[in-house]
Amino acid sequence: MSIPNETLRKVFIELQNKIVEDNRKLTSVKTQIQTKEREKRLAELTKRELTTLDSDTRTYKSVGKAFIKTDLSVLMTELDTRVVKAEKDLNDLDKTKKHLERNVNESQNALREITSSR
Repeated sequence: MSIPNETLRKVFIELQNKIVEDNRKLTSVKTQIQTKEREKRLAELTKRELTTLDSDTRTYKSVGKAFIKTDLSVLMTELDTRVVKAEKDLNDLDKTKKHLERNVNESQNALREITSSR
């Protein structure tokens, strides 16, 4: 039994649009992953540098354009929190990336089936 040409055309267009949209989302997720990796790396490097300081060293936290005196232990805790949050976000983004890649592959396979059946 053959599917009418008009129906095939509609399905074909819908699949193309889905692939374009999923590829756009995938690009966005990859950019977010790079940003989170950079944030995590920056927090880890900063923490490593702060561990070399004595506990009584004056430390300052950047707040906008100003710097506020902050205890070293508070800075270390904030950096630990940033690293943990970045790792969680990276894990979530990786799951989203895999899901989008799977969707794109499935849509491309469906397009191949449509074009090969004609």
